[in-house]
Amino acid sequence: MQHPIFSKIQKVTACSMIFMLLLVVLFSTFYIAAENNHDCTGDDCPICICIRQCEAVLHQLGDGAAHQAILILPVFPLLFSIVFFSYTFTRETLVSMKIRLNH
Repeated sequence: MQHPIFSKIQKVTACSMIFMLLLVVLFSTFYIAAENNHDCTGDDCPICICIRQCEAVLHQLGDGAAHQAILILPVFPLLFSIVFFSYTFTRETLVSMKIRLNH
């Protein structure tokens, strides 16, 4: 049986790694899409070099990763709105702060 704190650390580490991987995939995909029709200056074009690096990252992660990133993209606004509204509806009240109202 593992210690509960160790398990919690593993969960946090796994979630942060998933989040970073998702960010890398999303930003690589967006960069490739944004700079696809740029004015190329030749073989030493810095934008073409960045595009090749982004493509290499996506190919190393797997060919389906870019498609999965595009499919999951509409979910982010929903998640952020859920977090925002749950925060606004769960504000502290006098009862949640355990303040007695003696009248």
